[in-house]
Amino acid sequence: MARSGKTTVFNALTGAHAAVGAYGSRDANVAVIKVPDARVDRLSEIHKPKKKTYAEIEFLDIAPNEAADQDKALDSAALTVLKNTDALVHVVRAFKNDTVTHPMDSVNSVRDVRALEEELQLVDLIIIERRIERLDKERRHDKEYEIMQRCKEHLENGAPLRSLALDAHDTGILRSYTFLSQKPLMVLGNYGDECIGNADPAGLDAVTQALGLFHIDFCGAMEMEVTQLPEEDRASFREELGLGGESKTLFVQAAYDMLGLMSFLTAGEPEVRAWTIRKGTKAVDAAGVIHSDIQRGFIRAETVAYDDFMESGSMVKAKEKGKVRLEGKEYIVQDGDILLFRFNV
Repeated sequence: MARSGKTTVFNALTGAHAAVGAYGSRDANVAVIKVPDARVDRLSEIHKPKKKTYAEIEFLDIAPNEAADQDKALDSAALTVLKNTDALVHVVRAFKNDTVTHPMDSVNSVRDVRALEEELQLVDLIIIERRIERLDKERRHDKEYEIMQRCKEHLENGAPLRSLALDAHDTGILRSYTFLSQKPLMVLGNYGDECIGNADPAGLDAVTQALGLFHIDFCGAMEMEVTQLPEEDRASFREELGLGGESKTLFVQAAYDMLGLMSFLTAGEPEVRAWTIRKGTKAVDAAGVIHSDIQRGFIRAETVAYDDFMESGSMVKAKEKGKVRLEGKEYIVQDGDILLFRFNV
């Protein structure tokens, strides 16, 4: 929703300097951040690679709806942008500022969380009802029609599509619709500096638990100030203010958990790199993240857990200790696995 501090949070997480307070007068802000990963840093110290590459996340900060219809957080332009994202983050205002009025005239974080959930569901319901009408006219009462009816009933019961049980085939049919209430949603409570150090400072634990949503809290204004300090001063400043862990790291960890993501690593003199995959990914599919040729010609994956490698000190010693394994296509890659793929094309 407008005037929630979205752009301030965006700047705090990305280190960008997007203008704040430009209500309705800009396009979406875009920034790509490198995912903090101490494992990449430590492996780089050992291998002295020519290149060090972190995983990345792209952020979009959409322009707020400042039209007369203030009971809606999203206008048509925002809806179009959001359909192309992997997940949504709802920045919820939990700070007071007499000079920046809330679009609903009062600060009520719980109300705003519920309102956006209802709005996303309504947007999806309208699309589904139109699709059902079209299928009825075409007399196509097929598998798609059946799934659409299930989705319609689920939404009419006040539940988002992300909570509807779907098999792989159903998910494939719905994929092209990019329903918003089907996307993972994180609630980010943006609280004021007077609440720093308080438990549940934005008062959102109960409602997010009830709705099954991921939840994290930031003091956005203070976090943005920290990003503007010299890097060597940030940790002491955070400790002095009681801000806790570094905001970008905490956010990325929460986002990875929400999306079911993790990283495997490749390490050597040319490059040390983190690769992002979904939890449960097989070795042959992880190979495809690097290059389709490696996936097509996959033979084996030489594998060692990061902790085992660090304890051993080198790949040679890890092999001597029996910590290095040769895994086949069906091996489920684990977070932090260091992989070397053997392939032939």
